[in-house]
Amino acid sequence: MKSGRKSQQPEKIGSLALLRAGTPAFLRFVERRAARGASSPSVDKAAAAIVAEVRARGDAALVRFGRRFDGVTLAPAKLKVRGSELRALARRADPLLVRSLRAMAGRIEEFHRRQKGKGFVVRLADGSVLEELVRPLDSAGLYVPGGAGAYPSSVLMNAIPARVAGVARLVVATPPRALEHNPAVAAALEIAGVSEVYRIGGAQAIAALAYGTARVAAVDKIVGPGNAWVAAAKRLVRGRVETDADAGPSEVAILADETADAGDVAADLLAQAEHGSGEECVVLVTTSRELAEEVARLVDDGVARVANPESARRALERHGAVVLARSLEDGIAAMNALAAEHAEVITRKPEVVARQVIAGAVFAGPFAPVAVGDYGIGPNHVLPTGGAARRSSPLSVRDFERRQSLVVMSREGLLRIADDVVRVAAAEGFHGHAMSVMTRFGGDQG
Repeated sequence: MKSGRKSQQPEKIGSLALLRAGTPAFLRFVERRAARGASSPSVDKAAAAIVAEVRARGDAALVRFGRRFDGVTLAPAKLKVRGSELRALARRADPLLVRSLRAMAGRIEEFHRRQKGKGFVVRLADGSVLEELVRPLDSAGLYVPGGAGAYPSSVLMNAIPARVAGVARLVVATPPRALEHNPAVAAALEIAGVSEVYRIGGAQAIAALAYGTARVAAVDKIVGPGNAWVAAAKRLVRGRVETDADAGPSEVAILADETADAGDVAADLLAQAEHGSGEECVVLVTTSRELAEEVARLVDDGVARVANPESARRALERHGAVVLARSLEDGIAAMNALAAEHAEVITRKPEVVARQVIAGAVFAGPFAPVAVGDYGIGPNHVLPTGGAARRSSPLSVRDFERRQSLVVMSREGLLRIADDVVRVAAAEGFHGHAMSVMTRFGGDQG
């Protein structure tokens, strides 16, 4: 028997869902998008078994998993890539590509050097000194995926902030055949100044970096993209080491008015849809129905020409949308509800509007496609996804620094605050805390 209710399926405009800003259908779209790439209990269980075995058996487990998952049998002594091997592999990369990578690395480093922390000093009138010290982490591990996910640009984006921060030991783990299959990654490692490289992939690599083995010393922090097993392993070792945030499928939201060029907008939507997972999210938020219809047509016409067209079509069908806004203010509110990994603003006065938009990175104006951020204009392309931009920030030098306080108190300085410290400590029931202050003055305070 048919229900009299209207279908819950959204209206379509080409292959994209057609939504209206602020409506329940739009809010449901926002909620569904945040669930993309959620962890799988079966993957979590399998990753936990791998991590436990590496923790228990060390290098022997790494060799066994390399044979099982990568089809490569390595002696434990071969897990580490010799410097001469890395240099030889780097020389196989296209010289023009290497030149571009060097230029990209220079722009990334110039931007990230401005992030380096300096701390501060507060000198009080009583002679006490309060200081924030900024120090680099002692070590960091960078995971570099194999196959289609081995991007030299990501190597630079992850390694350069660590090096600029002053991390003394930067370690890379990558599947056994990754460097042979993609010499540009080897070149990027050389450009970034990474010399400690291991032929270890997957969850076992994360376990080795977290717990250490006979040949792989543990690190303080692990960053870098990876598959579901790598992400699951990172969740398992958090607490033992610091890790970066879980990264979901790529996404872009574009805020455009009637001044935007439909061809540019369509090209930028397709650029994100082509990543290959089929879970990418591409959204146009616009005040112009005419622009929306033309962009939707151009997206459908152009999808066959991008990389991974089948998965791009799947992403457009599942997570692609046009959101019609009644005003630019409503459009900004819709963009901020999405809080996308990448945002573009192609409107009148784009810089003014862009400063009101929440996203991992915002690109303002008709000549700032997301691709310039992906390929090294300077800011980092490792960005929060799934709405996390509301509370998280791009990868930066700060992620490889630690901050600690330094307190130097004069007698007069301690005397000035002693009554307050003793009173609050006593109220919380910590009489030992109170006594540790009182004893400095003969126990007669408070």
